[in-house]
Amino acid sequence: MLRDTLRDLKNGDAPKRLADRLYERGIVYVHVPKCAGSSVERALRSKYRLSRKLMDSEASFSAAAKEFGAIPDDDNRHAILQKASEMRRNLLHYYLAKGVKCITGHAPLGTNTIEAYRETYDFVTVLRDPEQRFHSHLAYNLNGGGGHGAIHEEIDSFLARPRAVTMGALYVKYFSGLSMNDDFSTRAAIEASQNALEKMAVIGFVDAMEDFADDLTCLTGSQISIGLHNPTEKSRKQALQLNDAQKARIKILVAPDREIYDWARKRFFTAIKSTDSAKQNAV
Repeated sequence: MLRDTLRDLKNGDAPKRLADRLYERGIVYVHVPKCAGSSVERALRSKYRLSRKLMDSEASFSAAAKEFGAIPDDDNRHAILQKASEMRRNLLHYYLAKGVKCITGHAPLGTNTIEAYRETYDFVTVLRDPEQRFHSHLAYNLNGGGGHGAIHEEIDSFLARPRAVTMGALYVKYFSGLSMNDDFSTRAAIEASQNALEKMAVIGFVDAMEDFADDLTCLTGSQISIGLHNPTEKSRKQALQLNDAQKARIKILVAPDREIYDWARKRFFTAIKSTDSAKQNAV
């Protein structure tokens, strides 16, 4: 063991070799925006200290903007955001090929990616009611959106833009494997997203994060504790005032994700509740 470690140090391979010995399997957390992801990322990254990568949204947006050669505004921001998403998709594949043990961030994928790496990686995610998620995302972006996601126009104008269409179909964007320029509303897109979710090791729900933490603990073999997500969420939600027409528009925008979420809720949340009941009965 010592001889191997010394050899790895000499060759510059020590961190990866040590991580391979410490972590039997890798894990990929697909962080859908406004789905309690920051706390999950922190919890996972604290476990995989020797081999972890975060696909940073702000950095990828900055790189995409430079490639476009444009200063971001409400007219070009959607195209830059989509380019940044493609960059993170490619970065995910790179980190998987490199064997990084913990990969987290806003990176789209599809069934093909999961199938290609499921022998050595577990893929996990958290879902949230689409309308609640959209309202939270809208409020966040109206309050600056971390810089890259900022919205500087009136709500009605934004809801008429292609960016709002994409924001309503984030589950399709993140799980279908489609190009950022494809139609996210088709039956094929929805079914592709469902197929990818079927192949994931753990799916959590924002209103059942303790269950998700328990599932991650079982999956990784280490205690995973997930704290409160986004403490400023409540103040943002209170600041967002939507009229009936805007709420109706949002309901239309999230229709693809509504179908996916309701399907996932029946498919996976029931399993979570059944497992909890079995645990209680065993006590």
